[in-house]
Amino acid sequence: MTNNQDAKVPSWEELVNSISTGSSHPEATCWEIYRYLRQNYKTIGSETSRTLLFAYIKLRTDKPSLINSCMMDMAVKISTTYTDFQLPRFLDMCNHTSCLRDEDRQKQKGKDGKLYLSLQERIDRALQSYRLHHPEARNENSNDIISMYAVSLFEKIKAGRTCRFVKMVAANGLSLIADSHQFPCRPYEIIGKVYDVSVTSSKEDNKRIVEIAASTKAPSHVFPIKTGYIDGIDETHGHIHIFDNMSHHYVADRKTITATLPARTTVQKGMFIQFCPIISNGDPFKSAAIVNILDRYKGHESFGSYSAKITYANPAQHYIRYTILSDIPTTPEGTISKEGFASTSTMKPDMEKEMTVGKNIQLILFLKRGINGQKSNHVAEIY
Repeated sequence: MTNNQDAKVPSWEELVNSISTGSSHPEATCWEIYRYLRQNYKTIGSETSRTLLFAYIKLRTDKPSLINSCMMDMAVKISTTYTDFQLPRFLDMCNHTSCLRDEDRQKQKGKDGKLYLSLQERIDRALQSYRLHHPEARNENSNDIISMYAVSLFEKIKAGRTCRFVKMVAANGLSLIADSHQFPCRPYEIIGKVYDVSVTSSKEDNKRIVEIAASTKAPSHVFPIKTGYIDGIDETHGHIHIFDNMSHHYVADRKTITATLPARTTVQKGMFIQFCPIISNGDPFKSAAIVNILDRYKGHESFGSYSAKITYANPAQHYIRYTILSDIPTTPEGTISKEGFASTSTMKPDMEKEMTVGKNIQLILFLKRGINGQKSNHVAEIY
């Protein structure tokens, strides 16, 4: 027998015979296992591949060697073929960190002159991929696996052809761009969902998405939940405009509704909703994932209202002037004015008939940018 990597590949019968007497020639048998797996691992199935790896573990020596390096490389390849192969367990049984050679930690130059990942880097990537697809294998130190929300799908022309990309945002504001081909679903099914994403960083700490897997998490498991008011729906662009009680403006893509709400749910202007703010660091545009629709009572209670008094009423022109009686909090978007005007179209018809000076009312109010570009009081509802 020979330990040459390119020696003859044994038949199954020859390999079984070699393993049965392997204690007499352990290294030679390890090479036979390697050569057989290298040629057949994609077709012999997971169980047989794992059986041969276990036979190798029983015969191997616990020291750096070419055969140990080759078998660890083979295990990485098997892990990408069979999802039930427990790569971390195999590497632990091999005590792999003590069996890597110095050259296994160095990038390798190919015949084309390009540098390729070292064996150590390929093992690390394979372990990362395993944790991505096996959440139970993660721990608090698995910071290279991030849950991210698919905000939007957009197209770019590259080399004369149309390519689709997806903007991904994490709870900490990290924003990355992924190729639509990386997702485990069709392009039109991508946005509005949370995905588990494996990320690698360059020396300059520039992050890049390596692999993407479907997540069992809903947006509300990853992002905080806020109460919002739907102030308008842009049917042309499919944008749902949402304000919170601090006057922040968010936009939800109508295409994401089916991913976060029950089937056949309809959203309309004037609804109170619960949503997850999806905010990318340094981006003034704030996205939202609508996760629930509230009834009017819960909406009023959760969003909060201002107590006010009517100081002037003009039934003919359908507007009133009001003075806010509640304390007015400071908002990041500007200052809410104590006094202002409001259209009576925002109240129920029977209530409009009773609009008189001195009457106490409740206002759903936030700051909104007007056609002059300035933010001012916007009364969305009077009750």
